Formats: sequence, C-alpha cells, structure tokens
Amino acid sequence: MAGLAEASSEKLVYKLYASADIDATTEPDIASAPGASGGQVLRHISHNLSLAKDSYRPSEKRDDAQQPMGKHGSRTITGTINGYLSPGTHQDLFAAVMRSDWSTPVELDETDLTSAAFDAVAKTVTFGGGDPVALGMRVGRIYRFGNLATTANNDKNFIILGFSGANNRTVSIFPAPTTETADTSFTIVEAGAALINKATKAARTDYLFGFEANNPDIDLSKLFTQAKVTGFDLSIGVNANVGLNFTVLGRNRKVLSGSEAPYFGSPAAETTTDIPTAMQGLLLANGAVLGVATALNIKVDLGAEAAKAMNPAGLVSGIMLGDFMCSGDFTVFLQGETFLSAFDDETELSLLAYLPSTNDAAAPANAFFLPRIKINSNNESDTNKAKAIQCQFEAGRYIGTAPGVESTTLQICDTEIA
Repeated sequence: MAGLAEASSEKLVYKLYASADIDATTEPDIASAPGASGGQVLRHISHNLSLAKDSYRPSEKRDDAQQPMGKHGSRTITGTINGYLSPGTHQDLFAAVMRSDWSTPVELDETDLTSAAFDAVAKTVTFGGGDPVALGMRVGRIYRFGNLATTANNDKNFIILGFSGANNRTVSIFPAPTTETADTSFTIVEAGAALINKATKAARTDYLFGFEANNPDIDLSKLFTQAKVTGFDLSIGVNANVGLNFTVLGRNRKVLSGSEAPYFGSPAAETTTDIPTAMQGLLLANGAVLGVATALNIKVDLGAEAAKAMNPAGLVSGIMLGDFMCSGDFTVFLQGETFLSAFDDETELSLLAYLPSTNDAAAPANAFFLPRIKINSNNESDTNKAKAIQCQFEAGRYIGTAPGVESTTLQICDTEIA
C-alpha cells in the first residue's frame, strides 16, 4: 500500500517559458515548453496551487425528479506560494509582478565624480564633481564604496535617501558613514540591481512560468503549466521574519509519476541567503525614520483574469493582467500629529523599507521604495498599553521632480541580483 505524501519533503521548482505568448486554443507539449531541462528550486513555507474547473448542470423538470449530472467547463490553476523574503531568491517572481527587467548596476569612480567626502553628523557623502543623478544613481538603491583611505566606509551597504546641492552632489545616506575628508581615489558600485514599473506597454516584459510540486516519497509530481505570477504580499513585523507570498493564475495541470517524476531533472539548487527581519532594517516615511513602527504590509495585485472560451479541453484563451495596484498599511505608536494630519489634509508621502538579512555591513539586502503614497484611513488602538495608529495607504506613480526619484509606483532592489 502506498504511503502518504509528506508535506515537509515536497519540493517546489519553477521554470520560465522561453516565450510568454499563449496560443488561444491549444497548449504546447510540455516536452518543448517549458521543457524538462533547467528550473530553479524555490524556497517556500507552503503552497495551495491546484486545478480548478467551472462546472455547470441542467435544471430541466423531469418525471424522476432527479437532478442530472453536471459537466466540467473551463479550467484554471489558482493558488498562493507562501514563504519568507530572502535576497536573491525571488528575482524572477518579482520581475513578473513588476513586468520589468532588472536594471544594469551603476559603477562609478573618481573619474566620474572627482572626490568623495563623508560627514558622520550630516549623514552625507559629498562628491567633488559630476552629477551622480545624471550618471544613474537613484534614491532607494544600495551602493558600496571601495578603495577609500578610511576603510570603515569601504565594502559597506549605503542606501541613498536623497540628493541635494549643486548638480545633486550632496547625497544623504543610511547608515551614517565615518567622517572622511575629500578622497580622490575611490569606486562606488551599485549593489545588485533594481526593478521599476515601466511607463509604456512597449517597455514592459511579460513572464510565463511552469511550477512543479514534487512529492518524492510517493513518486508524484503536479506540473502547473502556463502560469503567471499576479501579485505579492509583503509583511514586516516586530520580532518576526519578513513574510512574502505570491499569487498565481495558470492554465492547466499535468499529473506525472514513475519515470516522468520529477519533471525538472536537474534544477538549480535553492538559494541560501538569510531571511531579513524588520529589527535590522530601516523604515522611513518622507525621509523621517519610523523608529516606532510595529508593522508594515505592502500588497501588489495585477487584477488577473482568465479569458474563458468554448474549448473542448477546457483551456482558457489567455491569462490577462490588469493595472498595477499597490496598497498596504503600517502601524506606528502615536508620538505626534504627522500621520493624523497626513490623513486629514490628504498629504502625499514616500515610504522606504530597507531590509538587510544580517547585521553585517555588506549584508545581502532588499529595499522597497514607494515614492508616492496617500493615507486613506486612520484606525487607533491600544498596543502594549500605548496608543497606536494603523494607516492604510494606496500607492501611485511618482510624477514629481525630486532628483534621483524614478517615475514609478514601486522600486525593488536586491543586492544579490548580478
């Protein structure tokens, strides 16, 4: 007798299709798309990916007074992949939600910016020449210096909070640097890469996934085909790992066993970076540190729908994505009138979450920057015998002129993306 499939031993693997196009009436043979070679083992806590079918049955009046059996109709794959944030782990899933490609990291030195002087009190680095914004540096991205005489500033994550001064040469950074006079021999390299929402259809990139859930103990695989990642939910709390869940909508499922399972024969091993916690990071609203924050949630929903059509195999004609909708909430202890007034006056704010995975100076890290949010509700409560306020917000595309701020709804940075 066969045993039960152990949830703890299940392996989840994904692979990108070579093309994101979906034929409206047929699906490709899995041997050609996505194909059995490659793939990536995905770290996760759980998932509920499953095949769902519409059903319909007649309601005619009959002498036997018995309801006829119904029939199966359109089929879809739905579900959520639940896990934790870890740098370098979710690059393809994030790219799919953002419908974008990861940027090329900026690399500069003294030939571009002349010199670099650091001020520990002002928490700035001031360049002696050039224009760092024109050269590609951006707010909310992570950079590392090298070859400086003051070695405490070398090989360390600095996240940019803003640009000011002539030609944007005065740059506010976190954490505070060690003070150093103008150094004329240095490098500055963007750590990893970034994603932003692209402004036009022509600039966007679509992604199509195959997901395999393999249960080795009973030699069974479920291959979920032609799926799109349709959103994510990021949760950051006190004394907690950073949670990250992705929603999926796909077209079909293949059940495989014996020599067919697992389908992806040699996927890349799962990543090994640590999981960030909010305790080690930084949360800013309009440039001010939210040192009294107890929670932050960011949710993205692409409003995906399956285009259902008459098809003998029940195949939907496509997986259609809607507008990029970004919202969330944060909870802070009540210390002043800032967030009450922001709600009362409909004041727009920016929000930045910097999440290193360890306390190391150059730890793998993620950063999430929302340059334009608006608070839509204030809900007061008592937390740990202190007054707290939960602020629900929505995010929109930034259309301002602050230097170094991308015209986007959300920017995601990951130091582990080459």
